[in-house]
Amino acid sequence: MPALAGKCEVFMFLKSLQWRLVSFFCLVTFCLIIPIGLFLNKQVEDSYYKKFKEDIQFGFKKGNIDSGNPNQQELLDELTASGKFFSANELDKSYTITDKKGKFIASNDKYFLDNPGAVTGVLLKSDNFLQAMAGGEGGKQILEKFGDTKFFDYARPKGDYIIYFKYDDNDWIGIIENFNDIIFTGLLVAMAVAFFLGYFLSKTITAPLARLMNKARSIAAGDFDQLLEVKASNDEISKLTETFNFMAISLKDNLTQISSEKNKMETIFNYMTDGIIAFNINGRVIHTNPASRRILGEEELIYDFDYYAKRFGIDYSIEDVLYLSSNRSGEVTIKISDRSVRVYFAVFTDEKKKPGGIIAVLQDITEQERLENMRKEFVANVSHELKTPLTSIKSYAETLLDGALDDRESAERFLGVINSEADRMTRLVKDLLQLSSLDNRQLKWNMEEMSFVSLVKNAVEKMEMEAGNKKQTLESHVIGIIPNIEADYGRIEQVVFNLLSNAIKYTPENGKISVYIGKTKNEVYMKVSDTGIGIPENDLPRIFERFYRVDKARSREMGGTGLGLAIAREIVEAHSGIITISSEKDKGTEVLVRLPVRQGKQKAMT
Repeated sequence: MPALAGKCEVFMFLKSLQWRLVSFFCLVTFCLIIPIGLFLNKQVEDSYYKKFKEDIQFGFKKGNIDSGNPNQQELLDELTASGKFFSANELDKSYTITDKKGKFIASNDKYFLDNPGAVTGVLLKSDNFLQAMAGGEGGKQILEKFGDTKFFDYARPKGDYIIYFKYDDNDWIGIIENFNDIIFTGLLVAMAVAFFLGYFLSKTITAPLARLMNKARSIAAGDFDQLLEVKASNDEISKLTETFNFMAISLKDNLTQISSEKNKMETIFNYMTDGIIAFNINGRVIHTNPASRRILGEEELIYDFDYYAKRFGIDYSIEDVLYLSSNRSGEVTIKISDRSVRVYFAVFTDEKKKPGGIIAVLQDITEQERLENMRKEFVANVSHELKTPLTSIKSYAETLLDGALDDRESAERFLGVINSEADRMTRLVKDLLQLSSLDNRQLKWNMEEMSFVSLVKNAVEKMEMEAGNKKQTLESHVIGIIPNIEADYGRIEQVVFNLLSNAIKYTPENGKISVYIGKTKNEVYMKVSDTGIGIPENDLPRIFERFYRVDKARSREMGGTGLGLAIAREIVEAHSGIITISSEKDKGTEVLVRLPVRQGKQKAMT
């Protein structure tokens, strides 16, 4: 593992900017020294060839062969004369004489002397010799090669002959090799110096960049408290560090604001009662809130817009919503089980103002529809309740006006009906006004400390005569010690009378009505139990609705307005109490009223 880690570090170094800078330094050093070495080599060769050529030209001028047309012997004499062309001990220089066609005549070159048949083949490969055969001077500096030998040459025609001079590199190759050794050593030293200088100089650049990179990674991971020390050098690295610190601070502030706004929006979305579903431009769900999943009855929304549109009968496609025409609405109402949901569509755009997707707002309007239906039913009930007595009053009044007034017995009976219907309307209007006051919180409450036991017992006593008329048994029972309560005596008495009156009305003759008064932990209660006709189970949830009657015809005959229980519940709830009804058809009804006990007012009555 350590070896593998070391290899990874080396590999990362070779790919790093620091390695590139070091490589650049070394490459620049190499590119500087190698051309210098090649230049020096060329200068040495040029110097030696120039001297070789000048010696030959000096020999021609110094001797007698530069003019006229010397014969073969004269040429040999001049060439072998010591000091005219080059000394006899200069073994690396040689001459060769050929005719105009390149046929070998004479030479002091050892190789040519040992191989006279190879002279023409070697000479004909020389550009300078070929130039001399053409009548010109072959004095180009060309390093020829024959076998393992490298040499410079020079050729010049003279009369019927061509004189070819050869200069082997043995004379200067040692100097060049020494030069090359020095240059190679200098190159190694320079490369080493360049490597270390490049390494340490590049580190001054890459080390701050590495710190910036590590800090940037920390910022990317969510740690925005990353600031770098700014050096006083005021160079590009310092300016970059200052910019980085400014960026980190700005980014932290911006992300803090964005996070705060995001948290606000998420809190709003999560606690909205309306559902929110966001679709992208392809119809895929990108955001939902708990209300939308609750309304749709799904734990997770994973399908696209077209699926939900088809499932809930929405006559829209994703394109229809994105590009709503002027004659189409952006809202629909759908049914989900027994609930009504209003769906509003809104298109959101990207930074280029192009449609980016759809937001569907789901609003559960079941309760609104229920209240609207109740309002309509309430208006219809009020109209019906008022219409019936008004019709009776009008018909009897018209009968009286038509002549029945002269019949005293009929007139009295008709006037009695008119009076009864007027009383009924008066009770109805009175109850409606009281409900309106309760709804609008306009009713003034006379809260006082009172004995709940005394109130209930007095009400029972007042109703005993009415119960006796139907041969019913009406009794009350006090369980334990009952504390006083703080309440409006008249309103609570109205509730008790209403419950007792209903029990007497809907209990047949010889029935029994029992009233129990007791106390729980922080409440007092009154329970009215009868053996009457009871209430069907389906009607129990609506029993406190206004004008709701189980048997409308029978209730109206008994003089009820259908508002008594609604008023009773409003009064009890205004006292922070609870009223509940349990019943079974033909087996009686039990009404329970619970009222809170005011702390500190514990004077008991039995």
